[in-house]
Amino acid sequence: MGLHQMIGLVDGNNFYVSCERIFDLSLEGRPVAVLSNNDGCVISRSPEFKALGIPMGTPFFQLRPLQAIHGLILKSSNYELYGDISRRVIATLQEFSPDVEQYSIDEAFIHLELPAGSDYAARALEIRRTVLNWVGIPCGVGFATSRTLAKIANHIAKKRPDGIFVMPQDASGILAELPVSEVWGVGNRTATKLN
Repeated sequence: MGLHQMIGLVDGNNFYVSCERIFDLSLEGRPVAVLSNNDGCVISRSPEFKALGIPMGTPFFQLRPLQAIHGLILKSSNYELYGDISRRVIATLQEFSPDVEQYSIDEAFIHLELPAGSDYAARALEIRRTVLNWVGIPCGVGFATSRTLAKIANHIAKKRPDGIFVMPQDASGILAELPVSEVWGVGNRTATKLN
């Protein structure tokens, strides 16, 4: 029985808001946004904030009149805190594999080599639960055979109730349904050309 390697992408959900919620439980279930430097515009939104239809990048001055109407909670960014939480997430992922590659403050690739036939979905659930329990950050976990496919698997995972997705060996059916603009590295101009 040989080993089988897959790459996982672990991505913190609404990362900056999730970091704020670790230290202020009163923010749970409420429409929260984190603002950019000098409180310029929205850079992270809770699901409740997103549900109000307020887009990412909305300037602070446009939110002021909506604060009282919708009970918006606007937090100034705290990058030192977010960096510390990010390091904790990476340290937690290293409990599962020594081969963890941080991609951004809220994303990391984890390379797992398990015996052939192993249940990567069960491992993804375990990773997700451990990061939530040890650090307090909800995340999506997607596994596949390449970084690009792992990004797509994570994109799918974040839309699922369990927050995980393992790309099947033959991904052609899933890829056929995926808009080309969702492929990692494909920008608007390239997507238009490919379409």
